[in-house]
Amino acid sequence: MSEEVVYQSPLMYRLLREQGQLVIEVVVGGFAMSAVRVRLSADEAQAYASEGSRASDRLANAIMADPPFGGRSTPAPD
Repeated sequence: MSEEVVYQSPLMYRLLREQGQLVIEVVVGGFAMSAVRVRLSADEAQAYASEGSRASDRLANAIMADPPFGGRSTPAPD
């Protein structure tokens, strides 16, 4: 699996391009921290294209607040 880091945020997330699609990887949890990945929807990818890190910051904060993210998140590979 080939991935490219598109953006590395100081807010404990990074945006990746994986097989041509944008994926956000976010560190979640308090005491037992882990990372999850969410593949961006077309609307989320468009928001990132037009707003940049403001859009990805909002998305990362939403994922941090609700790590299952409506069933869309998967554990990040080690």
